Amino acid sequence: MRILLAVHQFFPEFRAGTETLTRRTAEELQRRGHQVWILTAGPHDPEAPLWRRERWQGLQIIRFNPSPHASVLAGGVTQSFDAPQLEPQFCDLVKELRPDALHVFHLRRHTLSLLRAAERCGVPTLMSLTDYWFACPTGQLQFPEQRPCPGPRADGANCVQHLAARLASPLAWLPLPLWRLLVAVFGRFGRGPIVALQRRPAAMVEALVRCAVVLVPSRLMWRTFEQLGFDTARFALCPYGISLEGLEDQFPRQPWLGRQQRPLRVGFIGSFNRAKGAHVLLEALARLGPEPPLEAVFYGNPSDDPAYAAQLKQLADPLPQVRWGGVFGSEEVYAVLAELDLLVVPSLWRENAPLIVLQALASGLPLLLSDVEGMADQVHPAVNALLFPPGDDQALAALIDQLAGDPEQLAVLANQGGMPRTIAAYTDQLEQLYAQLQRR
Repeated sequence: MRILLAVHQFFPEFRAGTETLTRRTAEELQRRGHQVWILTAGPHDPEAPLWRRERWQGLQIIRFNPSPHASVLAGGVTQSFDAPQLEPQFCDLVKELRPDALHVFHLRRHTLSLLRAAERCGVPTLMSLTDYWFACPTGQLQFPEQRPCPGPRADGANCVQHLAARLASPLAWLPLPLWRLLVAVFGRFGRGPIVALQRRPAAMVEALVRCAVVLVPSRLMWRTFEQLGFDTARFALCPYGISLEGLEDQFPRQPWLGRQQRPLRVGFIGSFNRAKGAHVLLEALARLGPEPPLEAVFYGNPSDDPAYAAQLKQLADPLPQVRWGGVFGSEEVYAVLAELDLLVVPSLWRENAPLIVLQALASGLPLLLSDVEGMADQVHPAVNALLFPPGDDQALAALIDQLAGDPEQLAVLANQGGMPRTIAAYTDQLEQLYAQLQRR
């Protein structure tokens, strides 16, 4: 079959979970003899052509160079989810490639115009939901101060509050009734960012209805979209799969057995944005001080959120036990995990079965996880992971101190992860779905 995969951003510049899942899926499909292209985008580069094609690690990549971000007042909110000017170009691409199916892993930057182009060209679309972007412009259903958001209000006031807070963080603390008043006043003009945010939910609900199949990795995500008013009749449960490449070279794990060899090595691997909670681990380390002796390695990309990365560096400066590991390729993940004794995933948002947790489980690495839906239900508490309340750096510090002082308890948690779903099993399900789409 001829499969066009679409993702908002891709390697080598971007290496997070959605990009890794797209990459591994493409590789497995190619291994099975399918013709595969990856359509990806930006960010905007004024020196780059509008379209370019390249090969990366044996994959065929089609990149388009999106326009610079428009300001909020110049239509930037609408352009973030619907850019009709892209539709003719996407149509030309689809007509040239003649894919049997379009499989979208993330629609940001492509916008709804890609779905319309596929529909115009008679190509069925399969959508994988890897976050909550269809329901929330940020993809995380969280307010800037990390309170859970129940979803867009009919008047859009909470989305306006969130957007304003991203432009000027003190605005996050203005009470919602005041935002409702401002929305009522300025929404009367029939244009601008407020109206765009009010229109977005209905546009996104309609867009998912146009997809032949919508894949979700967990019951939590299915339930959340249903509660937010989305039609889930086309939803199908499809847990993520992970590659095992490199795993056999690193394990079974030999648990850290005491300070006579070296200090306990704690790791963070994830995006440097506030919802992933790297600051919570730094605050916990600050509570611990020099005892017990340990090392903490933070893997992530400062360009994810430069302002937040600067805050992390400021928190880490007085902590000599902290070092920065930078970014690494997905083929290196098991080698990186093999160097750790404990992985901390301090997320603050309702997670979506993060790949790093599945990879750590496959590697046998003990886990400390914040107790959030979509992640805590991926483990067996007290068997292969310990949980702490999200954002509670004091509780996290106590758990790290406990494990550092009791290497035998850490050893009990090791090698208890079982085997999460593999990318081969994941692709088995995709092939069945692609074949069903072709028969329609």
